[in-house]
Amino acid sequence: RLQNKNETKMGSESVKVVVRCRPLNDREKALSSKMVLSMDLHRCQCFIEKLGAADEPPKQFTFDGTYYIDQTTEQMYNEIAYPLVEGVTEGYNGTIFAYGQTGSGKSFTMQGVTEPAGQKGVIPRAFEHIFESIQCAENTKFLVRASYLEIYNEEIRDLLGSDTKQRLELKEHPERGVYVRDLSMHTVHSVGECERIIEQGWRNRAVGYTLMNKDSSRSHSIFTIHLEICNTGEHSYITPSTHNIVC
Repeated sequence: RLQNKNETKMGSESVKVVVRCRPLNDREKALSSKMVLSMDLHRCQCFIEKLGAADEPPKQFTFDGTYYIDQTTEQMYNEIAYPLVEGVTEGYNGTIFAYGQTGSGKSFTMQGVTEPAGQKGVIPRAFEHIFESIQCAENTKFLVRASYLEIYNEEIRDLLGSDTKQRLELKEHPERGVYVRDLSMHTVHSVGECERIIEQGWRNRAVGYTLMNKDSSRSHSIFTIHLEICNTGEHSYITPSTHNIVC
């Protein structure tokens, strides 16, 4: 799911839902499982057939975007995430929400792999996108900070805090809106610093073994990049924006 307050960039809808199909894993292949999902990529439609019921029409679902097993993360990022992240660098808020059961491919899509290059994840691509935009910006200064929290058993923890076991409280401010009290903020200056911080937080997440994934996270996390964009022209002003990555 992708959400952006800049509707002119993302279309008339502020929330877009995109589905990606993964290939069968080794366990499913060993069980001789059958692929029951097909896609019409041009119409952004998914079809799920019912095994043993060939006479029944498949269930049909329509999304804002569909990506089959032979399509890369690079293609998905360029078509879906790029406009959202570009909007964040211009002062709009954006959120990428990776949703799916254990083993569905969230980590592969969001974190990705180093090889092949086309399967680099959405998260490192977003980091590169933001800092490339900063380097190219004229008459503009940026302050970039990051925070990383985990929601586990309805408790909020700071994955980058000095005490990652401490339970944090959700508060509401008349001007700031909803926020997490005492959540640490970390200034970052490069893609490498962002990657080190998110890796540090990932190591502190609650994980556990499941049949589908031996290193499955047992929680949800929100990694947020907070931007303060300062126009240094004749009439200087500061525009804040946030980019949330939920997975």
